[in-house]
Amino acid sequence: MEKAFGNKLTIAIFIAPALILFTLVVPLPILHSFYVSFFKWDMLSQMTYVGFENYKELFKDEIFISSIWHTLEITLLSLILQVVLGLFLALCIVNVTKGRKYYQNAFFIPNILSSSVIGILWFFVYNYDFGLINSVLKTIGLGAFQQEWLSQKYVILALSITTCWQWVGYHMILYIAAISGISQDIIEAAIVDGATGFKLITRIIIPQILPVLRVSIVLIITGSLKYFDMAWIMTEGGPDFASETIATYIYRTAFNKLQYGLGSAASTFLFVVSILITVIINKFAARREIAY
Repeated sequence: MEKAFGNKLTIAIFIAPALILFTLVVPLPILHSFYVSFFKWDMLSQMTYVGFENYKELFKDEIFISSIWHTLEITLLSLILQVVLGLFLALCIVNVTKGRKYYQNAFFIPNILSSSVIGILWFFVYNYDFGLINSVLKTIGLGAFQQEWLSQKYVILALSITTCWQWVGYHMILYIAAISGISQDIIEAAIVDGATGFKLITRIIIPQILPVLRVSIVLIITGSLKYFDMAWIMTEGGPDFASETIATYIYRTAFNKLQYGLGSAASTFLFVVSILITVIINKFAARREIAY
């Protein structure tokens, strides 16, 4: 009995520092933000209780409403690009015997770069005057197709492509690991039954890797919902708020305008939406896994 208690005490001592640190950097800031969302506060003067006024003001703000739509657009584009392209690359590479590690590393390298570096890099890639895309178009005689890629018309697509370039290698590695774990007996039996090509992928491979796909989709969606760094570095939410996301709205409101209560209300909204979407995806995916 004493030995068991001693073991539990030892475990508690080792876990306590990490648990305290986690509490300080995750639950406490969330609770503090939720608390502040009911106050009017500029971080300098005294806090004034306003109830749900910040939330009412939030949904009357056209910029905030547009930031929701921009965030949803980036989320949808990122989901399609990263899942489809990541799965395509995984299927192309998984059976490669010579040079497989080279391809995996080549696609994964952007993931280890900081978002700041990638944002600056792609800002110059999209530059109208000397950017890579327009320079290539001009060189091959397609100068008529040169565009302001970070203009209102294309900025959401441009940001989504940049994010895809950074993260597609990560999801590709997840899919390769999942596909490699599928029993060859299942694949061979499916081929004998006539399942080849697209049917083999949709009827056999994808159902077998659904747990990994679920994790991948949750990561993409939650990451896109709090999309900030790339949008701020490349456009600062512009031009004319055309790339303003919920996260850039929160930053601008809280730290540029010093409307900390309103910014906290927006961050609380984002947190609740992220949790709800994650729960819905997990429940839907769990049902699909049971069905298969």
